[in-house]
Amino acid sequence: MMRAIYVASILHIVLASFVLWVVPSQYAFFADLVAFPVALFVLVRDIVSAWFASGVADDQQKNLVKSGSVNDRASTSVVDASSSNRSVRQRKVAGVSGRNDKNDPTFNSGANATSVVARSSLYGTGGVRKAKVILLGVQVLLFAMVLDFVYRPLVSPGNDLLVFRPGFVDHDSAKLHVRYADGGKLELRYRPLMSAESNSAPAIADSGADGWSDPAARKLNIPWESAGQFESPTSITDYTVTVALTNLKPTTKYVVELHSSIPTLHANSVYLGSAEFTTSPIPGKPARLRFGTGSCIKPNFPYRPTFSSPGDIYGFASMLDHSDDLDMIMFMGDFIYADVPLYFGAGTEDYRRLYRQVYMAPSTRRLVRKVPMLHVYDDHEIKNNWHSKDAPPMGSAMTAFAEYNGRPNPPPPEADVAYYNFTYGNIAFYAWDTRRYRTLWEDGKDDGQKSMLGAKQKEHFVSWLRDVNHTAAVKFVVSSVPVTTGWSNYDSSQDTWRGYPTERDEILQLTKHVPNLFFLSGDRHEMAAVRLPSGNVEFSTSPISQFTFPLVGMFLKNASGETTLHYRRQGHVKYGIIDVDTETNPDIPKVTYSLYTTDVDNGQSPAWVYEADCAPWR
Repeated sequence: MMRAIYVASILHIVLASFVLWVVPSQYAFFADLVAFPVALFVLVRDIVSAWFASGVADDQQKNLVKSGSVNDRASTSVVDASSSNRSVRQRKVAGVSGRNDKNDPTFNSGANATSVVARSSLYGTGGVRKAKVILLGVQVLLFAMVLDFVYRPLVSPGNDLLVFRPGFVDHDSAKLHVRYADGGKLELRYRPLMSAESNSAPAIADSGADGWSDPAARKLNIPWESAGQFESPTSITDYTVTVALTNLKPTTKYVVELHSSIPTLHANSVYLGSAEFTTSPIPGKPARLRFGTGSCIKPNFPYRPTFSSPGDIYGFASMLDHSDDLDMIMFMGDFIYADVPLYFGAGTEDYRRLYRQVYMAPSTRRLVRKVPMLHVYDDHEIKNNWHSKDAPPMGSAMTAFAEYNGRPNPPPPEADVAYYNFTYGNIAFYAWDTRRYRTLWEDGKDDGQKSMLGAKQKEHFVSWLRDVNHTAAVKFVVSSVPVTTGWSNYDSSQDTWRGYPTERDEILQLTKHVPNLFFLSGDRHEMAAVRLPSGNVEFSTSPISQFTFPLVGMFLKNASGETTLHYRRQGHVKYGIIDVDTETNPDIPKVTYSLYTTDVDNGQSPAWVYEADCAPWR
């Protein structure tokens, strides 16, 4: 019995702890759904049996004491009998004793009491029983935390969520993303805070955890301009809409306010919230850019008990410490985990609910209103290792992605595609879609035709590459999965560029002739900086806030003609900040990558810094 208790209890504790603090695995969660009821049944049965056995033993011991008093009096009478009859009596007594020991009530009561006490001892003393009750409480508490972690999106779906954030910001326009569910007309009001000619005006004050109280900048004596009113979004788009501000000035910091025509539950006045951004330099002009990079987030992982819904995103909380001078964040996929630790379904609402969970997190709300965030999607926005093109649930997943993260991105080359390119001064970006156009895994080994990008996207990328070769000082190519072949387990060999060697080599043959081109990627929940065989450097950084494997390394350093510049496995929080300077020396730019992790100085200072060897580019 004790062995069964220990095995069941330890198994449940290990599985629950694994889900909450190591890896939120679907398989571990399903196993815990079995382990907990077994552990609960065995432990409760043992505790109840111990209490029952203890009560019966107490009653039997009382009866034994009472029976013992009667026998003492009977023995005294026997001693006072005639000595002449003593031998006969003794023989009779001996005969009776020999015949009736097993049937004598006194004998049986003592034996039964002894048996009950023995059984009671099997279940432990009072101290042991108290320890088992404490163990039961721990088991129930752990399982309650697992259920809270897994099912919080259903319990708190965020239907009344309010989002107001900048998306893509160009030199003369900006996209603003709004989610607002209360109806009525909305209005955008904006004004400049700072321009390239003046840096004395203050930025928006950080107004607290929710980021929706009046900013100090509203007190500036600068007139507001109205961008006009527009109808509130409807349930068709989950109450989201992306609107554009136009006729802005380059290299100018703006504050934008969202107003409603009627008071709402979210505010005592028509003011709903504010956001800020800085417009980019004129295309082709030398610039200084500082931006964050990374991928992979899961709200409230590692798990912390919280009454705020849905818990925080600890990597975003760390990035907030550096947000005052970030121009943007390039998020490279796995913004949601549709199938970790539980896949709720293939409906559009199942995906929308998970986006709302991320935007409900306090650090997300504060970060995205201060720093424009651009996105590519990866597999967990759909399902793990997605490679089935437009098969379900791709349609539902992409609808939700477009509503929350896709439409605020830079404009794509044509409608209904997710890849895009843009410039920041004379710094150029190209963001791949590495999921929708893949050759299916089931199509076999690479025969020279296997593709991750698809013919149309690759043709557009090659055209962009030619255009920016000698018109942009620095180029960044964004891939949701790593280009390096250093990650070499089965999953990586299928899911990353390692599984598409012909197309990878074709691309690297082109990029090796393009000066100052860098690859940015995520996905692996580890960090690696690698000089590829083409000479281009890749910075693969993740997770911003997710699990990592603390003991198992999967990265092969200096693999297949590559040079590993840095590799870091540990850390639930890892992200990069990249500084680009094409102003100081217009002929030879400067690019510096800094890795941040909360494992080093709590994310206040970089854990590793790399200054790239840039070349003349004109």
